[in-house]
Amino acid sequence: MPLQFHESPFHATHDAEKASKMALKMDLSIFITDCIEKMGLKQHEAAVKLNATQSRISELANGKIEKFTLDAMMDMLDKLGFRTNLILPSKDACSLPHIIITQAPAR
Repeated sequence: MPLQFHESPFHATHDAEKASKMALKMDLSIFITDCIEKMGLKQHEAAVKLNATQSRISELANGKIEKFTLDAMMDMLDKLGFRTNLILPSKDACSLPHIIITQAPAR
């Protein structure tokens, strides 16, 4: 049997559409969890900042991505001081769409 390579572990077990969403949610959960750690927040402190429960932060930190929507994760990024932009190419461009996450300007 030849060796198969996949875009992500999710692509080995799910259809392409579901796997892509799962991979994006996993990347976002890692990014958000890393931000929480870099800010020196404990889970209960992060929960207050993100208007969530400590158990939700624990689920996020433990990779339980199926419990989160992309919309909820974008809200968390916003509350952590980040802005998310989806860049779509014009119909004439050959480039691919991409997501850019930037730190919001200090207020």
